[in-house]
Amino acid sequence: MKKFKKALALSLTLAMGMSMVACGDKKDSTTSAGTQADTQAPATTEAAKTEEQKTEEQKTEEQKTEEQKTDAPASAGITAPDTSSWTEKDKIYAYSWDDDFQKKLNVILDAYPQYKDYVEYINLGVASEASLELIDQALASGEKYPSLIPADIGSAKYYTEDDDKTLDLYSIGFTPEMFKDTYQYAVDYATYNGQLKAVTWQSTAGSVFYNRAIAKDVWGTDDPDAIQEKLKDWDSFFAAAEELKAKGYKIVETTKDIYYAIINAHTEPWVQEEGGVEVFVPDSTITEYIEKAKKLADGDYVNSVKTGDMWGGGWSGNMKDGGNVFCYFCCPWMIGVMQGNGATDGSWGACVGPSPYYWGGTYVSVGKNTNNPELAAFICYELSCDADMGVKITNVTGDAVSNKAANDRLVAGEISADNNGVKFLGGQNPYGTWAAAAPGIQQGAVTYQDKNYEALIAEAADGYITGTYATVDDALNYVKEQSKIKFGIEAK
Repeated sequence: MKKFKKALALSLTLAMGMSMVACGDKKDSTTSAGTQADTQAPATTEAAKTEEQKTEEQKTEEQKTEEQKTDAPASAGITAPDTSSWTEKDKIYAYSWDDDFQKKLNVILDAYPQYKDYVEYINLGVASEASLELIDQALASGEKYPSLIPADIGSAKYYTEDDDKTLDLYSIGFTPEMFKDTYQYAVDYATYNGQLKAVTWQSTAGSVFYNRAIAKDVWGTDDPDAIQEKLKDWDSFFAAAEELKAKGYKIVETTKDIYYAIINAHTEPWVQEEGGVEVFVPDSTITEYIEKAKKLADGDYVNSVKTGDMWGGGWSGNMKDGGNVFCYFCCPWMIGVMQGNGATDGSWGACVGPSPYYWGGTYVSVGKNTNNPELAAFICYELSCDADMGVKITNVTGDAVSNKAANDRLVAGEISADNNGVKFLGGQNPYGTWAAAAPGIQQGAVTYQDKNYEALIAEAADGYITGTYATVDDALNYVKEQSKIKFGIEAK
């Protein structure tokens, strides 16, 4: 039943032409990240021995170039495989909808260049949902078999919950102890029936990016702590909206802007299985969002009351200097979006905002029939568990990582001067803000249908705002009815 529903959800998503806007699937160009910081390669077991204990042969081994190294990254890690007996048949393929994952993969391959000839990246150049069908075709054909399969959080469960497509990573060398420095939500999302079916390098912890000039005009300061106090909870957020309105500003561009900060806090799955049948179980975050969207519209706190206007020209236009919008709810990948839309480096600051949340995220699975599980496992380990690599990924690409140890080092100052996030925020180190928000993230309740319900919830909010639905319960009933009509899933 579940696999059938997944296929149905996929076909509906494609038919509706939905485009996931999340990490890597952006509608605007991003700028290049800063230069790589000088961090040490992972220590080997041999390097941990004292000088007195080392043999001359071991000392010689230490002097080999990075190209020749095949030692384990750490005693508790996954061993870097030896390429000495490899042939073209040991080459693996990474498939993705765009080039975002490639940037992170290249950081690893730059550190371990001996694997560059054994990894080929295939950029499908399509929307994230559309990539699933193409990857399925490659999985079925076996030609250039997808060993590394990154998928957006709205699509990743299509792979993580299908044992015919992807491996349990615990079966190829991972152990729970390796994730001691990983935010728990990342492990929860990727776990299925006790199996670890994916990893992520990312922490897409939410924050609020605010216009420094507007902050100074209204409150006389653009200090992040002072602005956080103004936005510390939803009551404070709406009080700030009123103060901003009095000075001619809007707190956000559209009613949809607050969607992820509310909806992505839900802790129970919307789609559950009861007696072998899937049911829709709405929770309070849905009605909370609908109510707050109407409050934004009724209070004249936004430029556009239509949820569908998010990502439109007006929405992005106010990212430029001189706009009348005070803030955008943003995750790390949004920096590139804002820069691509004309936002000026130094014009924006960051704080956590009224509630912890996440927006987007990419999870990487390993194809069940990969021809080189050792290399696939090592790359996934480096992506997610190696703190040294996490620091490099942030400094090279500007992305925030899910490794707490890496973030602690970045917050403490192990950050490149050219880091794109620091430049964008005028010298403010945003990684402390994201690290503060990350522990409050919930992803264990995400289902493969959540992205489809997002469209229904937005339609319900629009109807409540315009008076099509007299009450929030009427708006919720619309979501329930459409769940049955479009997905064949009745509401509980």
